Amino acid sequence: MNYLRRAMQTSFFKLESNFKLDYAPCSVKKWRSSRTGLELTLISQKSPIVNGYFAVGTEILDDSGCPHTLEHLVFMGSKKYPYKGLLDLLGNMAFSVTNAWTATDQTVYTLTTAGWDGFRMLLPVYLDHILYPKITDAACYTEVYHLDGEAKDKGVVYSEMQAIENQPSFIQGLTAQRTLYKKSGYKSETGGLTKNLRILKNDEIRKYHSENYRPDNLCIIISGPVDEGELLDVMTRVDSELDSLPAVPRKRPFLDSPHDEPLTTLVKKTVEFPDEDESSSEVQFSWIGPDGRDLVMDQAVDILCKYFTSTAVSLFSQHFIEVDEPLATSSDFYSDSFLKTGINIQFSNVPTNEADTFPEKVLKLMNDHCDSKKLDFKRLRDLVEQSRRKYLFSSEKSPDSAINMAIFEALYGNADGSSLEQWLKDLHEYDKLLTWSVDKWAQTYKKYFLNNKPCIVVAKPSAKLYSKLKQENEKLIGDRRAKLGKNGLKDLERKLQEAEAENEKPVPKKIIDKFGQPNPSKIEFIKTTPIAAGLNKDLVNDSSSSVVQDILGDQPANFPLYVHMENIESNFAIINILFSSEVIDKKYLPYSNILRNLLSFPLRNDDGTLTPYDELIKQINQDMLGCVFSSSFQGSFAELFSLKMTIPAENYVKAIDWCYKLLFKTEFDKKRILITLRNAINRLPEVKRSGTVMLGSLMNKVLFTDRSLRKANDVYQNQQFFRDLLKQIETDEGFEKLVSILEKVRSQMFDLANMRVFVVLDHTKIEHPLSSWESFIKKVEEKKGLPGKLVPLPLTSNVLSLDGLNKEKKCFIVTTPGSDSSYMYLQTKVPFEYDSKDAFKIILGAEFFQCVEGPFWKAIRGTGLAYGANMYKNFETGQLTFSIYRGVDTQKCYEAARKVVSDYSNGALAINDEMKRAAVSSVVNMLTNGQSNYFEAATAEFFNINLSRRGQDYSKRLMNEISSISTDDLLYIFNKYFIPVFDPSRSICFISCNPAQEESTTKYFKNIGYKVFVEHVSPSDEDNVDVTEESKL
Repeated sequence: MNYLRRAMQTSFFKLESNFKLDYAPCSVKKWRSSRTGLELTLISQKSPIVNGYFAVGTEILDDSGCPHTLEHLVFMGSKKYPYKGLLDLLGNMAFSVTNAWTATDQTVYTLTTAGWDGFRMLLPVYLDHILYPKITDAACYTEVYHLDGEAKDKGVVYSEMQAIENQPSFIQGLTAQRTLYKKSGYKSETGGLTKNLRILKNDEIRKYHSENYRPDNLCIIISGPVDEGELLDVMTRVDSELDSLPAVPRKRPFLDSPHDEPLTTLVKKTVEFPDEDESSSEVQFSWIGPDGRDLVMDQAVDILCKYFTSTAVSLFSQHFIEVDEPLATSSDFYSDSFLKTGINIQFSNVPTNEADTFPEKVLKLMNDHCDSKKLDFKRLRDLVEQSRRKYLFSSEKSPDSAINMAIFEALYGNADGSSLEQWLKDLHEYDKLLTWSVDKWAQTYKKYFLNNKPCIVVAKPSAKLYSKLKQENEKLIGDRRAKLGKNGLKDLERKLQEAEAENEKPVPKKIIDKFGQPNPSKIEFIKTTPIAAGLNKDLVNDSSSSVVQDILGDQPANFPLYVHMENIESNFAIINILFSSEVIDKKYLPYSNILRNLLSFPLRNDDGTLTPYDELIKQINQDMLGCVFSSSFQGSFAELFSLKMTIPAENYVKAIDWCYKLLFKTEFDKKRILITLRNAINRLPEVKRSGTVMLGSLMNKVLFTDRSLRKANDVYQNQQFFRDLLKQIETDEGFEKLVSILEKVRSQMFDLANMRVFVVLDHTKIEHPLSSWESFIKKVEEKKGLPGKLVPLPLTSNVLSLDGLNKEKKCFIVTTPGSDSSYMYLQTKVPFEYDSKDAFKIILGAEFFQCVEGPFWKAIRGTGLAYGANMYKNFETGQLTFSIYRGVDTQKCYEAARKVVSDYSNGALAINDEMKRAAVSSVVNMLTNGQSNYFEAATAEFFNINLSRRGQDYSKRLMNEISSISTDDLLYIFNKYFIPVFDPSRSICFISCNPAQEESTTKYFKNIGYKVFVEHVSPSDEDNVDVTEESKL
């Protein structure tokens, strides 16, 4: 059947726009239904993934949270499919993942599917949920807000907002919104303030939905390998069942609302956030900028913000951060893509005693610098070129940039659809900016940052406010309990149980069976060509491949470098050199913190001259899209160092030369080291405010030995080391001693025998992919001599402490006053092997429990105990982990998860075929999402072949293996590995919580059998105290 022809003949969808991008392998079409006003945009770009974005314009004039609550309630059942979780159950079976976000001006629902077949199946079901959700009282009770049987606040939406509401960035942002925007919905907190979520009625949510979720306020944006005819056929059938356009035209959110103009007078406000550490504050500058539909001016403002904040050579870095006495640890900016662009510049960790006067210093600098003679015209042009290159690279990799523009066009574009091509087809805005004179830049600077007045928000930490909120919360719960009494509390428990029972009505099997399951063999993975060269023996080359022959034909004789290449189609290339940290003497490992700042040191040239660090950064940015020296490979193999460069293909040879210069010619400068150490120390208050960061730091401290790079790079654990170094280098002798150690570390690590070079490129764009490295090799050999035997790959298993190896009997708790939510990790031992039969079963078992609408989802997120509950394996560290993210009650989360795992392990709950298929589908989706473009596919190939050593065909084998795993296999793996996670004698526990929860948390985990250790994050950087009921850490 010719779906396209039939759809074109019968459809109300009329084509409004049809074009190809001039700069990326991508074409775009947009239709609008003349019957309902429903919009449909198709972005065609090669990928195994089909992405769907369902965008609704959501303006509201209050902080009730209606837009955010709908983002959750839509998934709780619909008119045609009145079952909570049906959408996600079908998604699990169709290799799909659903999600959503709520911003100030939009709610966007997402559907990510491996292949077109599953997407096509789910599309009408998803649309029914969006346009016709049930929004029951029971769903609202559990998902939005309720009181549990102990009179504590619960609810998924509530816990999400509770976690961020007292964070300085949230308080600053909302204060700025309310100051800048008086007339429109831009002033509102669409997530909902917790005090409002407590009293929000379901009728209000229903009313908001009926007014805003109409077909003519919905745009469906789809990208990936889509059959256009089938898409139009599905959408025509959906559209025919929707209500026709009403006689009264809709009011377009924000466009048809009163518009706020930029401030004409400066407004400065001081706000407080709760924290016991009052040493550092946050400062934010916000402006209403140019019309967001004027791409040239919008991009110009973006470039100016980068000029102010981006990299160590930016205006603000040079005056406030990269100085002897820093007034902040970083400056950043973000923009709000509103009708008029919102401009926000943030300064982190401003000393509180400087916070009141700091804004004046910023404004004075901005005023003084707005001069054609002072503006760095060359850097502005370089920033335009860099931004253009990065946009080209991101557009080549994925359709995300086009999708974001399509969402913006749906909200703010012309009603006839003409804006999309104007804004997306070419890059005229960059071309135009490259013609600007320095005077034009100065005029724009003055117009949007000086004449246009900012709202300045200074956010200061307050120990008094922290104590006040703690007392108020305790009193609130106490008063509730007294008022409700035992019977009232029992009624709350009963009400919650009734709501859960209503929500969890099983989906009839005949409905599930009606949809079937797509064939995974139809999913087309992106293929790359791997090539091993030099010392690389981890891959047997395909000698029949002409690509392999061409590249190896360029390999010099006796090539003494380990190289793995992945050949793809691209105008860009990536070079990533990996170094083992195991060659560094253990006593010198903490000094690698300074070496990580390799790109911030000056460069000694061959002629003896010195290139200052700021000039070095400018030169790097001219030749590359990105250059990073860091630890780990994509977050794994954390005992590695990595020098990664992303470059235009034509700069390949230049990049290799940069590798040598950065590794061997950088010079350890005292001033730069002082700045590095001071910034590390000044960031500590910010570090201590994050529950997740402090939990990670505690785990580094406990699980790893001093031989571990991740422990050596932990800022919080090494704060005393930084302070000692600062004192040491006050003298010339002390500084010379430090330089001597750093040079020794450099010499130990940067050697040909300790390099694994990973390159992603298109060999048709680069003439000499291998022989171009000869010059690099020669220079290194001249400096270091001939290389020895290849250094083994450093394994995390080699640096685990006794606790890290045993993972048993202990619970470690860190209290974080700056975080209102709790976070938890429970870990037990699993084999280190990536590729064993048990490994495949563990992967499927973890997905069984953690997939959307799976057992953990229903028992924990669905009951409002936490925002996230997950189970995942890490074979590199030999652990199976259960985690809680943004929990409101860690004890109940633990009990719920333990019961779920126990019930499935002992047969009290049955493993049905649908659940097993859903877990398989979830794994398939994870695989395809991790390889959605050429660069991701190439990276996965390198990881599988060279690091984890699980082989080139790992993805295919994984899909085959998990498809053949039986119910008995899962029961075996649950009892062998999953039950121990919740057994104190066979697991280790880590918790980050607010001090108000310390007593009850400590008591609970001690009573169930853990030996509990508590670490308090002290307000004073100098005075950190470890406390435990039984012994010191």
